[in-house]
Amino acid sequence: MAAAVVVFHLATAQIYGYHRDEFYYLASGRRLAWGYVDQPPITPLLYRVGDTLFGSSLLGLRIVPALVHAGIVVVTALLARELGATARGQVVAALAAAIAPSLLTTGHFLGTVSVEVLAWCAITFAVVRLLNGADPRWWLAVGLFAGLGMLDKWTTGFLLVGLAVGLALSSQRALLWTPWLVAGVAIACAVWAPNVVWQAQHGWPQLDAARSLRNPGEALFTAPGVLVLSGAAVILVLPGLWWLARGADASRHRSLGIALVVIVVLVTVSQGKPYYAGSFAPVLFAAGAAAGTTLTTGWVIAMVAWGVLSIPLAVPLLPVSTADGVRHVNKEIAEMVGWDDFVTTVDGVSRAHPGATLLAENYGEAGSIELLGHDRGMPQPISGHMTYWYWGHPHGRSTETVVVGFDEATLRRWFGDVTQATVFRSPHGIHNEEDGTPVWLCRDQLADWDTIWPDVRRF
Repeated sequence: MAAAVVVFHLATAQIYGYHRDEFYYLASGRRLAWGYVDQPPITPLLYRVGDTLFGSSLLGLRIVPALVHAGIVVVTALLARELGATARGQVVAALAAAIAPSLLTTGHFLGTVSVEVLAWCAITFAVVRLLNGADPRWWLAVGLFAGLGMLDKWTTGFLLVGLAVGLALSSQRALLWTPWLVAGVAIACAVWAPNVVWQAQHGWPQLDAARSLRNPGEALFTAPGVLVLSGAAVILVLPGLWWLARGADASRHRSLGIALVVIVVLVTVSQGKPYYAGSFAPVLFAAGAAAGTTLTTGWVIAMVAWGVLSIPLAVPLLPVSTADGVRHVNKEIAEMVGWDDFVTTVDGVSRAHPGATLLAENYGEAGSIELLGHDRGMPQPISGHMTYWYWGHPHGRSTETVVVGFDEATLRRWFGDVTQATVFRSPHGIHNEEDGTPVWLCRDQLADWDTIWPDVRRF
């Protein structure tokens, strides 16, 4: 099953183009640090590994996420076995992890959530081993996986709090009274510490970035979001939830059900994205497999058929001309279209004004120009978005500046002469984030870049 997942992702890797986030993660990986404005270092590090080993082509960058998805499939099956699933149940749990829409998307291109799901699976697997009576030294593994999870995404803290509360409220609370737990916590803190230090040294920008992403309306859909993001695998999720809550043979694993409730509450209260809680879905697949109530041939066939039909909603398989319709279900697909055209549009203006500084409004624009414009001889872009703000700017005043994005009123605070040179239109009529982006030519800079730069910063 894991091998099939890798083959599928590599076979579909080049159907569309790069995703905007891939440009940013790759740029971050080429500037390795212990932290970034909006993320810890693990995902950029993996981009650096992929870039070094396989190159920055579409296929090269998508080998690592395919392997991560395969890892999730394997650990989900192991979780199912630990929870008591039969061999058939383990295969069905692995199948669910292979076809769940959210996992297909995160397996197609690498993002922080790709690694987070694997980290959550590994942490939970180690905890279940402890629930099943394994050596208390498994707390060391919990600590290691927890530290690596926090080095990838701080929302791993939702899982850790959930598991801690679940254990404290369950009949298995005695597992918490061991020095090995203290040692595990020490390992987790030691692994995570360099990122915390980086954030402290830079004024905790990740907290500011997180606040900018809050959406109270969207957060209300956290609970149903776990079901929706599971797609066909919901056939396992629902019995898995019931089994964890009421199953007579699930009493020792009741803490996992409590953990899910805590996670949903924390994500909702913190106004986070619903998919944060979705990282727990493989645990529910494993629980559903252990419950065994939906493992009949008919149910498995239904799950597979439903999953296959929904694949084009999670992974870009359909012709590009139909992507606008798909975007309403999965907007990430539309963000993989038009980047070559975008860079060509900006390059046309840049070539007409050699020596001009190139300022981009967001990291997708800056990253695409940095990667795709390099061989064209385009200048290194600057941007105030996220960590690009830390990566430098010119000094003094530029004679001319080609600006991508921004509105005219903002630019007139920095330049005396602002002229719109062109407007980018995404191909195939796809209305993604860059469609309609203006490209400006700005002269008569009103202050030097050192003075302007704090005002350019944005999350």
